[in-house]
Amino acid sequence: IDIPSEVCHLVALETLNLYHNCIRTIPDSIITLQSLTSLNLSRNQLGSLPSCLCGLPLRVLNASNNKLVSLPETIGQLHSLMELDISCNEITALPRHIGRLKALRELNVRRNLLCVLPEDLADLPLVKFDFSCNKVSTIPVCYRKMRQLQSLQLENNPLQSPPAQVRSQSTDVCPPSQFQWLQDIVLNWKNSDIYPNHPLIDVKTHAVVF
Repeated sequence: IDIPSEVCHLVALETLNLYHNCIRTIPDSIITLQSLTSLNLSRNQLGSLPSCLCGLPLRVLNASNNKLVSLPETIGQLHSLMELDISCNEITALPRHIGRLKALRELNVRRNLLCVLPEDLADLPLVKFDFSCNKVSTIPVCYRKMRQLQSLQLENNPLQSPPAQVRSQSTDVCPPSQFQWLQDIVLNWKNSDIYPNHPLIDVKTHAVVF
């Protein structure tokens, strides 16, 4: 299914919801929608996103539940983007310019194939960050700089040890003050049995919740 060409003539359009169709491609003519701030492409058949999307004034982009294997290298041009949801795809790596999304508040990369998290994300004003259900084994130490983070979801990754930013020099879990505004953190790791009696650890689920 293709997006009707008439849609791209609606130059004053601010919100476009294409949820749950069988769309396989996005036409380059979408660049004409220069008033578009919210785009929902969730639950389609997209294998890629065109670079021209990054020329739109988007604040919200939802491309979850597609067949994406990567994001455009030009993603950093979305200077107004505040919410990005690319969960439930087949993305193996985030583009290096994702760190240029200086307005980004919410990032959801849940259920992809990510092995490495870019260090540049630490410089973004993220409030919510979900990278659960990936293949991440190590979390960059610099992520402790995420002072505005309120919700962090990282369960169901092959973490080998407690992440550095929630661990002190001893074997105790750091207090939430490491993240000034953190209200909710959920994680698990293979070796969580080394903290069998810690009050913040659920020994059944191997989860830590602040």
